[in-house]
Amino acid sequence: MTHLWLRNYNNDEIRTIHFDTRKEFGGAPSILTRRANLQSELLRFATSPDFPGAPAEIIRGAQVTRVDALVGKVWAEDGRSFEGDLIVGADGINSTTRAAVLDDEVPSNRIKLHDLLCFITRVPIETVQTDKTLKYLATPSSQAGLVTFYLPEQSKSRKRVLIYHTSPHELQVLGYTSEEEFVEKFDSMKTAIIKDIPAERVVNEFATEFSEHIVGLFKHSQIDAWRLRDIDTCETWYRGKCVLIGDAAHAVTPHAGQGCNITIEDAEALAYLLKGARPSDDLAGVLEKFTSLRRERAQFVLRRSREMGNLQSEEEKKLEPISPEKFSMIMHSYQGVEHALKLMESSSNAA
Repeated sequence: MTHLWLRNYNNDEIRTIHFDTRKEFGGAPSILTRRANLQSELLRFATSPDFPGAPAEIIRGAQVTRVDALVGKVWAEDGRSFEGDLIVGADGINSTTRAAVLDDEVPSNRIKLHDLLCFITRVPIETVQTDKTLKYLATPSSQAGLVTFYLPEQSKSRKRVLIYHTSPHELQVLGYTSEEEFVEKFDSMKTAIIKDIPAERVVNEFATEFSEHIVGLFKHSQIDAWRLRDIDTCETWYRGKCVLIGDAAHAVTPHAGQGCNITIEDAEALAYLLKGARPSDDLAGVLEKFTSLRRERAQFVLRRSREMGNLQSEEEKKLEPISPEKFSMIMHSYQGVEHALKLMESSSNAA
């Protein structure tokens, strides 16, 4: 990722930012990819014998229905049960593990809806290569990144369109808008994803407010509708032999583009703190340290995501907004929990 483009509804340039996180912040380079590709690669790392440690065993089709956090046991829908020294609840925004950790009978109680969905489609790079108005997206080998198209500041609409490269050959196009008739479908189908939305429905949603060159990109492939939800960052992340990570503890909307990243950070931090641990060790102490290291950062991402999507509560609106520069610096300079602990130790010694 080398560029961020800010443009108006007519594709006129507002600002172009050269984006090199490694050079500017000393951290890792920023990479844009599709979720499915990342999941596939993480699965390969977890299960391949080519990497250190025993390959993970993946048990498919085991829908967890109950968790006993104190005993360290889970039950699946088919009657099977599994026990362990530690259960890592990475089971998403509808987390059954979260319900056990927080002693909450209904996992969905904490989920916040914002009357917002995102239409998502994929577009081959050849499509923008033949459109002169989108030529800045046509050569990802030399400049790749994300463009956001904004409506005028005086507009009260929360509509927004984003395009970003997911490979040298493909772009992903997102359109944010209100749920409208999809509310009933999401609720009745008990899902957050509805597939195969008619292109005409999506084009009509944005055609009166955005350039035809932008809106026309929704005509090229299958379109899905994703319901956007989040939760307030959990105060407690562990109980007994259970710990929460990722969306189970701190689900956010995609506006800041950091939900997946902070989940991977959680996993890295937990693995580091548990390295060499034994069942007889002070598990609660380790999990408390993990929570203390991760919670503030997760809360920071939640705040910024809600600011970017105009989704703040009345209390959140009273807080001083997080500037894009501050957010970028804090997120992109992070180099893992070991480095974070060293910085904390240096700061403590200096004080």
